[in-house]
Amino acid sequence: MSLSDLTKGVLVTGVGAPPGLGTLRSLRLADPSLRLVAADTNALAGGLFEPGTEHTILPSAADPAAYRAAVKAFCEREDLDIIIAGSEAEIAALAPVAREWSAAGLRVPVSEPEVIAFGIDKGLLLERVRRVGLPHPQTLQPASDADLEGWDGGFPCVLKPRSSRGARGVSYPSDPAELRAVWAETSAEHGPCVVQQLIPGGAETVYTIGSLWNQGDLVVSTLHRKLQTNPPSGGVAIAGETVDDSGLMAAGLAVLQASGPWHGLAAVELKRPTRDAPPYLLEINPRMWGFGYLMTLAGLNIPALLIRMLAGREHLIGHIPSTFPPYAPTRMVRTWQDIEIPPTEET
Repeated sequence: MSLSDLTKGVLVTGVGAPPGLGTLRSLRLADPSLRLVAADTNALAGGLFEPGTEHTILPSAADPAAYRAAVKAFCEREDLDIIIAGSEAEIAALAPVAREWSAAGLRVPVSEPEVIAFGIDKGLLLERVRRVGLPHPQTLQPASDADLEGWDGGFPCVLKPRSSRGARGVSYPSDPAELRAVWAETSAEHGPCVVQQLIPGGAETVYTIGSLWNQGDLVVSTLHRKLQTNPPSGGVAIAGETVDDSGLMAAGLAVLQASGPWHGLAAVELKRPTRDAPPYLLEINPRMWGFGYLMTLAGLNIPALLIRMLAGREHLIGHIPSTFPPYAPTRMVRTWQDIEIPPTEET
């Protein structure tokens, strides 16, 4: 049975970034006849101009109530019955109503709000993994300038907001004076921060375990690593490859199981500086991961499996490879693509 037989239409949000854009392209590849609507808050988001795809502009999820109202009204008007959200802010806005909407026929595959919190608040997640004994970098969560005196994890260290996207607000203070100055600036702009031990290694030492869950039950998991980021010090990954490592896979799933039960998509990032070193937790992303399309190219189309899962477990039978790992060795690099877009009227 094709995907278009399992849904009236899918709204994919956050299509200006790799997770949303990769989801859109994966679904189009799985079933060219599937009705897809691309959405973003930015009218110039690249995914809005994907061939054969409808599109819409949504309000920012910074106002969760207004965002929910706009999304629900649009889906009802356009007769869509699945929402795949591409950003943490949108997922956090949808989580409180996901179960209610899904029961009414508008399926929103996200976890409960208290689980989503582990993917948004790094401090909360680090406290959880510390309590269950999983490897993580030495961490300080300062509430004041005086708390910084307690940092004994060495320099340079990592300072990052507890809640942020990508590399926003991340810095690497080289001494106590710089740490105090950068902490004051970053906490004023981004809110509470964490100070962490700097784990050595470049982009190629960062691994992502991506996973699909059905109400706490693992459906399938994937593993890849970054090869290059922009900027090189840390940011959006522009090259990556699939990995076959059962130990890393188990370490990532242990973090997700400790913070679950998850529903829908979730990914955890680990850093392993050398092959004989333990993998250290970096963060969880409660959404499609940036290299989801890499797995589609490798033979495992996670967004398509998500649609089948939402239609019922029986629709997954025969669509998950029996091999382990369930994907072929594959590498991918992101490139710029120039797209002509319609002109707008001058105002």
